[in-house]
Parts: sequence; structure tokens; C-alpha cells
Amino acid sequence: MATPQMKLMSRAPEIPDYVSPEVDPEGRATIRLYHPMAGSVWCEGEWRDWAPLEMRRDGDGLWSCTTEALAPDIYEYRIYADGARVIDYQNGRTKNRFTSFLEVSVAGKAAIFEAREVPHGTVHAHWYHSAVTGCARRMHVYTPPGYEADAERAYPTLYLLHGAGDDDESWVRTGRLNFILDNLAAEGRVAPMVVAMPDGHVLGRNWKEHRGTKLRAFAADFYEHIIPETERLYRARRDREGRAMAGLSMGGGQTISAGMTRPGMFGAYGIFSSGLWPEVTPLLEGALDELRAKPPGVLWVEIGRGDFLFGHCVMLTRMLAGAGVPVIYHEDDSVHSWRAWRDYLERFAPLLFREP
Repeated sequence: MATPQMKLMSRAPEIPDYVSPEVDPEGRATIRLYHPMAGSVWCEGEWRDWAPLEMRRDGDGLWSCTTEALAPDIYEYRIYADGARVIDYQNGRTKNRFTSFLEVSVAGKAAIFEAREVPHGTVHAHWYHSAVTGCARRMHVYTPPGYEADAERAYPTLYLLHGAGDDDESWVRTGRLNFILDNLAAEGRVAPMVVAMPDGHVLGRNWKEHRGTKLRAFAADFYEHIIPETERLYRARRDREGRAMAGLSMGGGQTISAGMTRPGMFGAYGIFSSGLWPEVTPLLEGALDELRAKPPGVLWVEIGRGDFLFGHCVMLTRMLAGAGVPVIYHEDDSVHSWRAWRDYLERFAPLLFREP
């Protein structure tokens, strides 16, 4: 029989009011976690290549650690208490509930991914029923500034795909696509465009398991539902030159397998931190002749030399160039991270939908 004392001990303590993360003017971030019953707590973040950073406890059970001065950017981090992943209770900016975001800014100088005082587009969450999965699925759609004011104008559309660890909201939540395109449009660097961001996980979230089947299922959902729904609900152009497709990591593989195998559908492609897998290679090989005959206006491939998929990306570029398909290849010193993909989007988007 439980005693009153046992019942009291089983209840979690109330969380006091504190700030986490807190960034000082020099860019140092203090991360805190209230956990009076933990024996050890540490933090892992992108700024240390995920190496553990010990957190220290005060007398009230509040643990904390402070980073070195960080360059302006958005960083992901995780907290562990006694070996178990826990949430940063005071930070509402997360992905997958356990990975939190830390943003370092420079006063008076907003980064390209920050909200500036410019006209803003709108992000829509759209649900549809998929005959491929037999259930409701969701995609996010960005419409550019001024979209609502001109009811007659049709806009070019970028179909933009996320990676295996993310979902259809990730290009907005983590990639800050809406702010990046708002800011580029305000500077006159991009053509106004609609961006459709579907959920790439069609048959479960384990991308490596039954990958060939999942690639085929995504392609079916993409052509049976995602493109038709986008073109039905939004003033999206329906010609080849008015469509582009791009994706990062898993989404790059889907762009190759579902998009580059149909060169008549898209006038531009972007492959970010991705490349050839055994399931993708024969599909692309079968499309090389048509790609050469109908080369896209833009075929952009970009990856970091520290990315674990670097070799796959090099193989992709060599295959395309060897087949006579024009490709723009760029590499930098980045790793497999949203910190790179935000930069890639800034470089790729201005190449799209430009008048000759």
C-alpha cells in the first residue's frame, strides 16, 4: 500500500521560472535545466560537433552550462539527464520534441533567415487524403508577398523536400524558407514563387528500411496527389519551365528518383547533400538519355566536404557530367546540417524562374 510520503515522492516538482537558452551580447549561450533529482546532466550541440558539455548544478537543482562565443546562426542542441534525453522545458523552439534550437544574432544586422521589416508571404498547412497510403497526409505551402492581391497571376512553383529526420514543416520551422524568400524577394534577388513542401515519409519514418519501396510510394503520392492538389488549390503554373524540384538528403534522393526521371515535368532541379544510392542509380541511368535531350535550365548539386554523403554526391555529379547532362556543382566545408541547407537555399533560389 502506498504511503502519503510515497505518493508525494512520485510527483514531479514544480518547475521554477528561469530562462533557457539565454544569449549574451558576445554570443555566449547559457542553457539551463531544472532537474533536482538528476545525478548528472550534460548538453550536446552543433557548435561542438555534438561533443558533450557538462552542466553544473546549483543548490536548488538548476543545472547550467555556458558555451563559448558563437558565430551568428541557428544551432541545434540536446540535453541528457542521467543518460536519458530530456526536453529543455523553457525553450519552445524544437524539432522532434527533444532537439532544441539556439539562435545567435548580431544586433542591427538581421541574417537572411531572420524576420526583417519587409513584405511577408504566407505559410499554409494543407491536408489531403492519399489513395497511396489510405489516410490523411499534410503538406505546407508558401505563397509569396502579394499573392492575395493579384487574383489573376499564376506563379512558378518549387516542390521542396526535407530529409529523413524531418517532416513537411521542417523547411519552415528549421530551414526558415519563408523568411529567406521574403528577404531575397525584398532585395530583388528571386522571382516570386509558390513553394510546396510535402511530407516525404510515405510508408513509415525509417528511411533506410525498404528504401526502394518507399521511393516508389513517394513518387506515386507526389504525382497522384501533391502536384494536382497544389495546382488545384493555388495559382501554380502547369508548364515545365514553371516547375522546379529540390530536396536535401532523403529529399535529394526523392528528387532524383521521382523528379529527374521525368525531365518533361520540371525545368530545374536542386540536390542538397544527397547523391546516388543502389535503389536510385538504375532509375537515373534509365533517364539519362532523356535528360540529355531535355536538359533542365538549372541542375544544381551542392554538398559539404565534411558531409557523410560526400562520396554519393560526387558519384552523382560524375554520372551526370559523363552523360553530357549540364550540372552546376558546388562544395564547401560544411557538414550534414540545416546550417548548410539554409545557405544552399539562399544560393539556389535566385537561379530559378528567371526570364531569359
